[in-house]
This record gives sequence, C-alpha cells and structure tokens, in this order.
Amino acid sequence: MVRRAERLFDTMPDSTARLIDSVLRMPVYFGERQRMDMALLQGEALFGDHGRDLSPLMDDEFFDDKERLTTSPELERAAAYYARKKQYDKAAHAALYSGFVQQHYGEKAAAMQSFKEAEHYGGLAGDSLAVARAEHKMGKMLLDDGMVQEALTILRNAELGFGNQFSEKVLSLNMIAVCHLVLGDYDNAETCLQQGLEYAEKGHFDKVKRKILNNFGVLYQLQGKYDQTINCLRQIASEPNPDNTELLLLNMNLGDVYFETHETDSAAFYYRRVESFLPEANIKMETLVSAYSSLSQFAESQHDDSLALYYWKQYDKWLDEIRDKRKQNNLYGIQQKYDYGSLQNIMNQKVIIRQRIIIVISILLFISSIIIMLLQYRHKQLLEEESMMKQQIDTMKQELRHSQQVLQQRASNLYKTEGDKAWEHILADFETAYPQAMENLKAAHPELSDTERNIVILSFLGFRMKEEAEILHLSLHTVAKYRTNIRKKVGSSSISNLFG
Repeated sequence: MVRRAERLFDTMPDSTARLIDSVLRMPVYFGERQRMDMALLQGEALFGDHGRDLSPLMDDEFFDDKERLTTSPELERAAAYYARKKQYDKAAHAALYSGFVQQHYGEKAAAMQSFKEAEHYGGLAGDSLAVARAEHKMGKMLLDDGMVQEALTILRNAELGFGNQFSEKVLSLNMIAVCHLVLGDYDNAETCLQQGLEYAEKGHFDKVKRKILNNFGVLYQLQGKYDQTINCLRQIASEPNPDNTELLLLNMNLGDVYFETHETDSAAFYYRRVESFLPEANIKMETLVSAYSSLSQFAESQHDDSLALYYWKQYDKWLDEIRDKRKQNNLYGIQQKYDYGSLQNIMNQKVIIRQRIIIVISILLFISSIIIMLLQYRHKQLLEEESMMKQQIDTMKQELRHSQQVLQQRASNLYKTEGDKAWEHILADFETAYPQAMENLKAAHPELSDTERNIVILSFLGFRMKEEAEILHLSLHTVAKYRTNIRKKVGSSSISNLFG
C-alpha cells in the first residue's frame, strides 16, 4: 500500500494522503523509520507545491474546503525524528507541515514552536525557502496577536528569503504593508503594496493581486482618498475568476465606502448586492459576520429597526457558528490524537510483549553464559589442581627413588663389609627409612612368610639372588623356590615392585 501511495503521489496527492492515513491507522506494526517516512509523504501530498503558483502553506484559504482535513499525529513527531538522524531538510518540511495543521486547529503555541523548528532546521539544511515560509507564518501569527513591530521584523526577513519566489514574496510584501498600515506608516505601506502589485502583475498571480488591491483600498480609505479607494475596488471587480467570497467582500467594501461618504443610494445599491450573495454556498463564516455587521449598521442608519434587528441576529448566529466551528476543530484534532493514541497503545502493548520476551531470552542467555563461564573456570581450576598433583606425585616419586638409591647404596656397602652378617643392619636401615613398609606388606599379603618378606626386602634393595642367599644363609635353590612361591602368592612377576 505504501508503494501504491508513492505511485499516486504526483498525480493524485489527495488520494495519497487518505491512503497513507488509513495505512497508519491500521493495527499493524511499522518501524519508526517507515512511520515517519509515510507521515512526511502524507504532508508532502497535502501541502506540497505540485506545480501550483501558490503553495498551500502560503494560502490562507487552503482549509476553507478542507475543514476536516485528516493528518496523522505522527507528522508532529517526524521533525524531531529526522533532526535526530541529521536529515535537516526533511525535518524542516515536517515541522512546517505540522505547524500549518496546528495553526488551523488553533494550537497557537504548538504551531509557533513548530515554525521555529522549521526555521532552525531549514537553516541547517541550507533550505532558504523553508526558512522564509516558516518566518512568514510566524510573522502572520505575531501580527494576529497584535505584536506588530515583531511581526514587521520577521516578515522583512521572510521577504528577503523568498528571493525569486515571487508569488510568495508578494504575500510577504502584502503582510509588511498591513503592519505599516496598523502602525500608521502609510508611505511605507504604499511602497510595499506598489512593489507587490508589480510582482503580482508580472507573474499573473491574480489571487494575490486582488489581495494587494484590496489593501490599497484600505490604505486610501484610511487617508480619506475615497475616489482612489473606489477605483481600487472596481479594479478588483475587473480581475478574472473572483469567487463568491471575494465578490461579496468587494460589494461590501464599496457599500462601506459610500456609506462613510454619505452616498446613501450608492451604498444601498451595493448592500443589496451583498444580500444577493448571502444565500450562496462557500461563503466564509468570518465574511458573513462582517457582512451582517455592515448591513445592520446601514439598516439602523435608515431607521429600519426590524431589518437591523434581523441582521444583528444573523450576526450573532454566525458568530456563534464560528465559535462552535473552532471548538469542533479543536475537538476533532483532539479526537484524531485520541484515536491514534488508542491505536498506538495497542501497538505499544504488542511491542512491550515482544520486548519482554526478548528480555526473558536475554536473561536466560546471560545466565547460561555465566554458568558456562563458571564451569569453564572450574574446569580450569581442576586442570590446574590436577597439574599440581601430578607435579607433587612426580616430586614424591623422585624423592622416593632418591631415598631408595641411597638405601640400596648403604645396603650394598653393608654387604661388602659384613657379608653374611649384614642382614640385621640392612633390616634396621630399611625399617628406619620405611617405618610402615613392613606392616603394610603384612597387611597386603598376609600369606607371605617371614623369609619370603625378607627376600622381598632384599629384592627391593637391589640384591641379586646369589647375594640374597648368602645374606639369609640359604641355598641358591631355596631362594629360587621362595621367589617362585612369592610370585604365585602375590600374582606379580616382579618381586621388587611390591613396595613401589
């Protein structure tokens, strides 16, 4: 659906905006980047230039036939998102579009903040047009709030920033002229209006030209130049393709001028023409309020109290309509955010569940990794302990071999010096070196006789069979027989290893 919206973008922007809105409100999870891209695409579809002479962002009447314009609240978050990504061109446009919608719904503080952000991000991106548009919108809001001098300063910056974008440059010149009119600086007001009129005629910007001419009429009326005021208003009437609201305003202004100059018949003529437009559709309510105010004042001057009362009632009715409309717009904006918030809560719950599952898995993996690390550490410890034990055993074996060699050397020396009388000394040295050896041999092999144990000791000390026979005062045959018996009893071919 998103690809389809992108294909529709250039040829059917309104359809694109509705399609994206429906997609964003589906209970389907989209990543943050996709949501922001779709929200910005919707803003471009609604408020982009699309080859128009005048950008919707600069058209004060853009919302007249779009009272229930649907935009995603994501648009308000898109500017911050793109700013975090340092995509300042996109951030500037998102902030501009968001401020435009907020301004429509009467969220003045939020709109002003959005326009300030658009000015800032546009400056970072080098987008002078976005900066100028943001400054123009801020200047108009300041003027509406009565901060004329501040509005004048920022509108001058906007006018310079528009450069060769003459359709929008004319609008800034027109607003600068209004500031000068409010301040009573008629000369500068006329200079700005004259310059704006030249740009408008050169670019054939008919709608903007009518605004300039209307303010020329206001200027001349304030100066008491009623003939010139009437000429300006009649020039507006000669311009092509005026809508009903513009025609009503034209006739009302002509009626007001003639009423002010006490030309009652002419005033009555134009006020009757105003009355003829009132039943028409597509007349702005603010225009209707102004029209009924002028009609009621004229009726009072003609002492037609019943007609004046009727017009005053109509005036009150449409004034109440304006108040109700503003409330409805605010409620509609709140409802949009509430609907989106409800949907977002559902999506957030799904995301939270997924995050919890990921957290549980992460915890289990963390615990598993800790257990593996502990097992690896314990295994390493066991290997180190095993290595140490092997070293200790090897050391003990070396010490035992050394002790055995010493004992064998001493026994050999005793045999050489004492001969067949050496046995008692050899046994004493053996028991001194190995105090538990004889007891252990008896416990391990109780079937061995004393003579057999003596032969085992002499074999352990390295004596040959002939030497054993001489030391023990036995025949060589007897010793051989004892050796055979020992092997049979202990089940070993090596007698000397019984102490190893």
